[in-house]
Formats: sequence, C-alpha cells, structure tokens
Amino acid sequence: MDNLYMKGELLQVHTKNSEIYEGRFYEITNDKSKISLYNVKELPQGNPSDGVFHYYDSEISDIIKMKEPNEQKHLKISEKECERIVMISKKYMYINQVDNSFHDALEDLYTYNYIGVSTDGASMGRKCKMPFLVLSTPQQIYIFDTQVMQYHAFDAGLKKVLESESPKKIVHDSRKISDCLYHKHNVKLNAVFDTQVGDLLITRNKAGCLPTRVKSLSECLNLYLGLQLTAVDEKLDIVQCTERPLSTKIKDSLAKNVAFLHRLSEMINDEMLLPFVRGVECFVENLRSCDDFKAWELCGKHNQLPKDFKSAIEY
Repeated sequence: MDNLYMKGELLQVHTKNSEIYEGRFYEITNDKSKISLYNVKELPQGNPSDGVFHYYDSEISDIIKMKEPNEQKHLKISEKECERIVMISKKYMYINQVDNSFHDALEDLYTYNYIGVSTDGASMGRKCKMPFLVLSTPQQIYIFDTQVMQYHAFDAGLKKVLESESPKKIVHDSRKISDCLYHKHNVKLNAVFDTQVGDLLITRNKAGCLPTRVKSLSECLNLYLGLQLTAVDEKLDIVQCTERPLSTKIKDSLAKNVAFLHRLSEMINDEMLLPFVRGVECFVENLRSCDDFKAWELCGKHNQLPKDFKSAIEY
C-alpha cells in the first residue's frame, strides 16, 4: 500500500473478490497492513455510509487515487490572503482553565460583529457533551477545552456569548451543535449565520430548485474560495478528541477547520446579495442613462418595473 495518501483524499479500494469501495482516506497503519476510509460507498450504486471502514492488505488487490468530482482548481482569493489565514490557524490559543486568558479571549470575541463557531465538537449531537468549543475572530482562534473546564466554562461566559445577539455566530451546518449545546449544556445558540443554508439559497437561485443534498464544509471552501477538498479534516478521531491532554494533532486540525469560516461567510453573503446589488444598479441607471425624452417618458411609469430588471437580478 502507498503511504502518500492525504487525509480526505478520494480513493478506490479494489478487493480480491472483485468488490470496489470508494471513500476518503482516514489513516493507514505503520506496517501498511490496514487502511481506513470514511464516507465509504460500494460501487456502482451504493450510498455513502457513516463511520470509518477498515480494509486489510490480505484482501486488497489495488488502491486507486481518484480525481475529485467538479473540484475547483484555482484559488478565488489571493495567495497572500490564503497564507495569512493559514498563519492565523497556526497561532491558535488553547484554553483549559477559567483564568485571565479565558476572560481576555471572551473580551476579544465581543469586539467583533461576527465570530466563527466550529461544529467539530458536536459530531454526536445530544448523545454526548462537547469535548471542546472552538471560536474564532478574523485574527485569532480560541480552543476552549470544555471537557476539562466542564460547566464552569459556560457559566463564566461561553453561554452568554453563544446566546447573545452580538456577535453573530458563523457556523457551517448548525444542526448538531445547536442540538448538543441545548440538550447537554443548556445553551440556546442564537444569532447564527449558517454558511450551509447560504449555499442552499444560492444553489436554488441558480438552478431554480433546491438541491437534494447539502454541501460539506470542504465542498463549500472548494466552491467559493477554491481551496482543495483536503483543506479541512472532515472526520476527527472521536477517541483522540476525548483523550487528555489533547494532542497537538487534534488542536491543529480544530484550528485549521475553523480558519477560513469568516472568509467563506463573506463570499457566500456577497453571492446571496448579488441579485439585490444588480437590481439596485438597474434602478440607479434606469433614468440617468437615458436621453431627456426617454427619461421624461419613464418618469410617468415610476410604478412599473424597469424593463431590464428581471434579467439584471438573474444569476
């Protein structure tokens, strides 16, 4: 087996029994005797399954790296901006006690209109408490170890910031984290900008109907920012997430997964507003671009839509 697979890379596993399984790379043992995949489906017509699946060298005939379907290959933000965000992700703050650093972090979060909230700690929904909560500003990422601090972290200020109208919380797929916060931590998540919902609205406006499935964070980062689909770690090891001390590997993944959320929300917000912006431009130009006679004629029709308005607001 090859040892050059990247986490999240799309692979096909061909077995000696002529079965074909497609999924994303999770991990491989040091002796290469076992490879693990997630989002696995059996070809040709299987549906992706939850959980991690293991395949052993003795049963594998071949492993093939696949090209990503419809993957955006070019950055839609500048390389300089991308590098800046990556640097921020590497300078995260890990907080595991209610001390001055904890309160300084909350004070910093309140100075922004929008903060990022990662859903990594709530993969099980209401089935278990979150082992950590990751909040971010455009300049700083904070990893709060709620497994260590327990309810003290929420009583000392996390509950207030999550329930308050300001700052607004940027989340990608708010369902599980909202469920977990409410049922396990008595926190009612409020004032949410959900980038997954934003993408659904944009897709509906473009296609004329809602899609049958939602896009993951990695798919949205690829579509709107041009990042590789492996830019985030979609699946974190649940056992490693609950082990203490929390490993550097998990901390790095947590920071990486929330780093681009602010920029993604800006891109999605701009695209959602695009029909509105074009509609306003149409109104602004409606009269002033005409000669005197045409402008006089249109002034008598101020209760009617401009002729070009419909085409202006279409994607």
